[in-house]
Amino acid sequence: MTAFYLKFLITPTLMLAISLAARRWGTQIGGLLSGLPVTSALVMLFLSLEQGPGFALQAVPGALAGLAAVQATYLFYYLVTRRVSAFIGCITGVAVYAATAFVMSRLGMVAVSVGVTLLLLTLIIILTSNNAQAGAAKVVPLPRWVIPMRMLTATLLLVAITASAQWLGPVASGLLAPIPVIAWPLAVFAHVQGGHQELGAIVRGNAIGAVGVLGFYLAVKSSIEPLGTVPSITGAVVLAVLATFVLARMLGKG
Repeated sequence: MTAFYLKFLITPTLMLAISLAARRWGTQIGGLLSGLPVTSALVMLFLSLEQGPGFALQAVPGALAGLAAVQATYLFYYLVTRRVSAFIGCITGVAVYAATAFVMSRLGMVAVSVGVTLLLLTLIIILTSNNAQAGAAKVVPLPRWVIPMRMLTATLLLVAITASAQWLGPVASGLLAPIPVIAWPLAVFAHVQGGHQELGAIVRGNAIGAVGVLGFYLAVKSSIEPLGTVPSITGAVVLAVLATFVLARMLGKG
């Protein structure tokens, strides 16, 4: 019962903090922070607490497949919206996500998911290199309802995944964990209000953050059973944050 109430306390608080940081420091930092394993870490934490570390371990391949699908969607949206509207990009992007997630989950191979994700992240970072300074300090104004929407969506997503975990199974639960409830609305609003260059800054920041997410899942995979839930996930989050900001500094984005 304590875990149930923690979901309604921790999740919206983290969503609010990241959203306010993005509003304060601009789209580049917003993309970077939105790429961190916030929702992912919470899903894995509560899956492990409620279903056991073994269940969370089995969810990692699905989560890695989902991460690859998310990055494929960002890359597709970034490329296709050079020629079509944001609305068409969103609709077709959902189809790309579903198709990629299905294929990657059917393959069910961690090495393939990691390889595909790294390839996609590399392509995104290269293709958005011209957007490196576009959103460094620029703040794209968002409607007032966006932040409450993120808080509500993230909380409902977490509750839905963890409540139905036994029915969904570990692979499907993991597949839903990386859904970008912060980054996707931020990217679309940045695109609509700031143009394609601002979209590139968000997508680039998110790709850098996704390197940390990848490290997070691999760290959980290797440590959750020997170390236990809280030490494993805490250490994996620390690793993700360090990896993200080291890479951001190396790429001149810190």
